[in-house]
Amino acid sequence: MMKMKTAKKLGAMILVGAMTAAMAAGCGSDSGSGGTDDSKTESGGSESSGSTSAVDEIKERGVLRVGTEDSAIGFGYLDPATNEWTGIEADLGKMIADELGVDVEYTAVTTSTRGQLLDSGDIDLVAATFTITDERKLSYDFTDPYYTDAQSVLVMKDSGLKTIDDFDGKTIAMSAGGTEKDSIEAITDANITFKEFTDFSEAKMALTAGTVDGFAADSSILQSYLDDSCEFIDTKFSPQPYGIATKKGSDLCGYVNNLIDQWSEDGTLDQLVADNNIQPSYVADDAE
Repeated sequence: MMKMKTAKKLGAMILVGAMTAAMAAGCGSDSGSGGTDDSKTESGGSESSGSTSAVDEIKERGVLRVGTEDSAIGFGYLDPATNEWTGIEADLGKMIADELGVDVEYTAVTTSTRGQLLDSGDIDLVAATFTITDERKLSYDFTDPYYTDAQSVLVMKDSGLKTIDDFDGKTIAMSAGGTEKDSIEAITDANITFKEFTDFSEAKMALTAGTVDGFAADSSILQSYLDDSCEFIDTKFSPQPYGIATKKGSDLCGYVNNLIDQWSEDGTLDQLVADNNIQPSYVADDAE
C-alpha cells in the first residue's frame, strides 16, 4: 500500500523538522545590524585577527558578486527585453550591496552550478532559492530563512493526475541538483522516474511537449510557469526554507544574517514578497 494516506502526518513532522533546522541555520551575531561581526560560524570556528575578512575584501573591491537564478520569476529573473534583474533575491543582493557601500554584480546560477561558483570564489554569496538542509550546512554557511516555500508538481490539465500517488509508472521533471526526488520518495511508494534538467524553463518545456508527466519544484517557482494548459496536483510537501549561502567560515554570512534578521523584524521581507507577487505556498495548516 502506498504511503500517501499518511502524507499529512508526515508533512507536519517534516515541517517541524525543517523549521527547527532553519532556526539553527543562522550564522550571525545579535548585534542587530550589518557591518562588523566576530561571532562564530556554523563550522564552530571564528575568524582570527590574522585571517582575511570577506567583508573587507568586498569593500576594497567595490563590488558584491551575487549568484542568483535568471529564470525564476519573482525570485531571480533576467528580463531579456530590458537586461534587468528582478525578483526578491535580486533585490536582496542589491540591498546587501547598498549596505556594504558597493556595486552589485549578478551571475546566473543553476541548482548544479551555484555551489561550484561559490567554492571557486567567482561569487561572494548565493541567493537562488537555495534550501537550507543539514547536508548543505556541512559545506556552506546559511543565513536565517528569508522565505519558506513547499514543493509540489505541475501537470497538464488533461493528465488525470491529482496526487503524488497517481504518478506510479510516470516520469517527473526536476532541476538538476534539486531535492524533489528525495522529498517525493519520502511520501509515496509509487514507482516514479525522475528526469533532471539544467533549468526550470527546460523542465516546463518537457512537460508541455509530453516527454514527462509532471514538473516538480518549489511551489512559488512553479507558479511562474502556470498557464491555461496546466495545473497543480493536490499534494504539497517538504517545506523549503531559503537562505543566503556563503563560504564556510566567512564573516560575510554573519554580516548578511544580521541584515536578514533586521529586515524580517521591520517588515522589509514581507514587503519584498508582496512587491514581487510571490504567494506564500506553505503554511502550518497545510500539514494538519
